[in-house]
Amino acid sequence: KQWYQRRVRGDLSRTEDMEVCISRKVEDGHHEPVTKLCWQETGKNNTLISLGMDGKILKWDVKLSRYQAPEMSLVQGFLVLGSDIPRDHPAAPANRHADIGGTAMGFSREDPSVFVVGTESGLILKCSTLSTALPLDKGIKVQFRSPITLVYNSHNGPVYDVHFSHAHRNLFLTASTDGTLRLYNTLQPKPFQVLEPVAGYVFSVQWSPVRPLVFAATTANGSLLVYDLKKNRISPTLQIPVTQSPVHSLAFNRKSSDVLSTGDSRGSVKIWKLSEGLSTPIKGEQRILDRIAASSYE
Repeated sequence: KQWYQRRVRGDLSRTEDMEVCISRKVEDGHHEPVTKLCWQETGKNNTLISLGMDGKILKWDVKLSRYQAPEMSLVQGFLVLGSDIPRDHPAAPANRHADIGGTAMGFSREDPSVFVVGTESGLILKCSTLSTALPLDKGIKVQFRSPITLVYNSHNGPVYDVHFSHAHRNLFLTASTDGTLRLYNTLQPKPFQVLEPVAGYVFSVQWSPVRPLVFAATTANGSLLVYDLKKNRISPTLQIPVTQSPVHSLAFNRKSSDVLSTGDSRGSVKIWKLSEGLSTPIKGEQRILDRIAASSYE
């Protein structure tokens, strides 16, 4: 079994039993830093997807029970290689056999088999867990396949975040060290909107859970940016000076729609309260988002 189990006495809330499973360094596992993890609920068990700098995307079956020993097993593997990128793509790697390390990953809320991966080289890749690509000549117990179904126009620097809209199945945002935020339609290779906040690297981006046209981002110059596409399609509606150091992460509170948090390079976590205008659903907002999405085909 490709998992390691610590002593469990039935109560996972006990601090001495907090670590219940760990993946071993097996041939098919990750051998470079793991950059992103995403949970998926699949029936009785939980599925964990891991992304690594070794070009691997691994699917783990995790069985958690109060009464039985937890289990974690590798059930599916994908591998992103230079040969997966069209030769005429501007960001195609010179080494066609090199692994392409992943730095960001986001899953569609409508179709859990669809996900987008951002890479260290700036590539944006649409992927599928239902890939039918021919198995690669790698792997001991797991057959690795290419997950790629579409290669988008790339960023000019590493991609640090990818986030799908909760209100439209085809829209997702990306954030990169090239200083831009990009809005893509999953069906089109080109971003149909590129935002340049002039705030240095952009480390994170996330859609509001209640306002379809609102999203937030954090930057290297210490800012929290909040965009409201109903009011302005180019500039942030709100720019908060969080700190004088880079802000690397943010998260909206799904229960309290007017609350979001940020984490910065100095180790500080801060909680922010948004105005009612930025945290309360607005009539007709969904129709505006649908029109914005439709404009991506023009």
